[in-house]
Amino acid sequence: IRENLPPGTLVTTLCAVDADTGAFGELRYTVLEQTVGDPITGDGRDAFAVNRSSGELRSRLTFDYERAKAFQLLVRATDAGNASATVTVRVLVTGEDEYDPIFLSPSFNFEVPEGARKGQSIGRVLATDEDEGVDGVVLYALAKPSPYFAINQTTGTIYLRMDSQPQAGAGRAKREPREMNLEVQARSPLPTSRTASTQVTIDVTHTSFGLAPD
Repeated sequence: IRENLPPGTLVTTLCAVDADTGAFGELRYTVLEQTVGDPITGDGRDAFAVNRSSGELRSRLTFDYERAKAFQLLVRATDAGNASATVTVRVLVTGEDEYDPIFLSPSFNFEVPEGARKGQSIGRVLATDEDEGVDGVVLYALAKPSPYFAINQTTGTIYLRMDSQPQAGAGRAKREPREMNLEVQARSPLPTSRTASTQVTIDVTHTSFGLAPD
């Protein structure tokens, strides 16, 4: 069952088979016990109810994946002669993407050092997500591809796609400060994921990035 669904949501229909015909073949279903998979949140008493005649199992609560991820029930089917059978039912709660990723800073500033080589890391962005499970996994990507920079999608590390290429014939004193801006997005692996973005400003003064060749 998905989290946040209203009470009364149908989980499944339990069905026991009795070979008797007539009244002795009619079954009544009851829940004997319910427990939650995470003992920290307490037990799962009254989390589910079963229709005595149809065997429909429905929720009695709205579930929160971040608090409880699994419930276990013991259900009994009894006929008119008081013969019975029991079955264990395990209900897993699945998560929804409820929270946006949040970057630790609205913007980041890095510098390409002089003489930096292809593959060298120049900085790292970081975002968190309060969702659990796959919805809480954060992946990073550049909003627009860059010929000079790339990002590791799992760590958020920004690295060089080429050598820094110092400006030919430009002395240290003559270099004008120059910057490049990137937009980095964070999201989960799911196609319906919530997203967030941050601005990254990179000092490229000690490179020829973006300059026309001499």
